[in-house]
Amino acid sequence: MTRVAGPRVTLRAYHDDEAPILMSTWADAPWFAPKGTSSRELAERVRERIRRSGSFTDGVVIFAIESEGRLMGEVQARQPINGLPPGVFELGIEVFDHGDRGKGVGAGAIVSIARHLFDDEGAHRVQLTTDVENAAMRHVAERLGFAFEGVLRSFMPEPDGPHDYAMYAITENDYRERNATWT
Repeated sequence: MTRVAGPRVTLRAYHDDEAPILMSTWADAPWFAPKGTSSRELAERVRERIRRSGSFTDGVVIFAIESEGRLMGEVQARQPINGLPPGVFELGIEVFDHGDRGKGVGAGAIVSIARHLFDDEGAHRVQLTTDVENAAMRHVAERLGFAFEGVLRSFMPEPDGPHDYAMYAITENDYRERNATWT
């Protein structure tokens, strides 16, 4: 299992005793528990996510974000088989409690996982997408040196219809120039 320490955060595998937090966080998340998911199915999905966390499995690595001695969220790096070229990774992040957002936890997790991908996993490009309306995430991406590459129109299915998403990326060369300034 990989453990990655970085600015303000540690990325690590989930602990078994964190299952209740994950169940309550994702019980109503359509991407994790689609309508009609039973509590038994939800519990099984959470157990599987905990089991798979901390190392690459089927093209995905999932890390718990720990800060100030507690679980604050999750970050993933995805490189789906036949979904992205070798060396290209897509990031996803969620800070669970709205009260923990805007305090550097998300930025610290992105820095930590990007460093891990470039330094240990052979990345030459790391990309992320976010809703075009997510000004906070867009600001974090730009502040960290991820370049805005465009808008993916009608990209993410949502209950009110597909949303446009902004695409950002940082290349290995960009990373080598920016890494020393990331704190």
